[in-house]
Amino acid sequence: MAGVGGVEGMSSLRFAVVGSPVQHSLSPVLHRTAYELLGIEDAAYERHEVRSGELADFLARGPGRELRGLSVTMPGKPEAFALAAATDATSRRLGISNTLIRVDGGWRAENHDVHGIVAALRDHGAEAPGTGGVLGSGATALSALAALIQLGAHTVLLTARSPHKLAPLEQFARSHDVVVTQIPWERHHEVLSADAVVSALAIDGARSVAEQWQARASLPAPGVLLDVLYDPWPAPIAAVVQRAGERSPTDSRCSPIRPICSSARCSASPRRRWSGCSPRHARSWSAGTAAPGCEPALVPPGKARVK
Repeated sequence: MAGVGGVEGMSSLRFAVVGSPVQHSLSPVLHRTAYELLGIEDAAYERHEVRSGELADFLARGPGRELRGLSVTMPGKPEAFALAAATDATSRRLGISNTLIRVDGGWRAENHDVHGIVAALRDHGAEAPGTGGVLGSGATALSALAALIQLGAHTVLLTARSPHKLAPLEQFARSHDVVVTQIPWERHHEVLSADAVVSALAIDGARSVAEQWQARASLPAPGVLLDVLYDPWPAPIAAVVQRAGERSPTDSRCSPIRPICSSARCSASPRRRWSGCSPRHARSWSAGTAAPGCEPALVPPGKARVK
């Protein structure tokens, strides 16, 4: 009997997170915990280092041939969207995906970053921010922008080390009649004047920015800051903003948060067909595990059993 990828005898219950770097990812811990909670004993979740430009080959001729589904982190989100035979609406709007699901004829790409960022910010009081801010210019920054607009932001502040890379974000914002202000990189701290801010910087860039902010006498205080970094935690930018609020209690409205979109939250959605997880399981999972991203739970349908 042929398994996934047409290889004889291969288990169909293998999943993985892919990206570069990927060794820090907590997705394997998260998913293995979920499998245990859901009573799934024959599923495996791995991690694979897949660099820019390598995703298609990884899936066609590498270990990806054996996988039923993937969580895709940087830098593979545009590639995941481009190679898919089918896509969800959010992926099509943004041209990036963070989840691949094996279907007949290839792969289905989905984007759950936007949903997860919206849910995380709402959970921390960002119900209708008038102004949103984004640090960074990559795929996650674009999803963060879409999330802020979905929450109701009518003005966005954008800043990136390479300003020309903000063009896709500016185009997306203006297509939704959102006012865009691009902040010069040397004044990147001004993004914190927004009601809700998402830092989508990688660790090296975040450390550099944090050092500069730490040297300032004061910082603007956003209503809420979501930092996509989670290892180490507190992440450099979140830590600096938190300390700034503690030093200035009269302007300490900011509550930095980690990327808390749990896979349980995504998989509990009525539109998620990957999970057999009930709302009761979803609540216990979400309460017990901080998630490393916003991919849905890669749980084989029909495999979960109530414990």
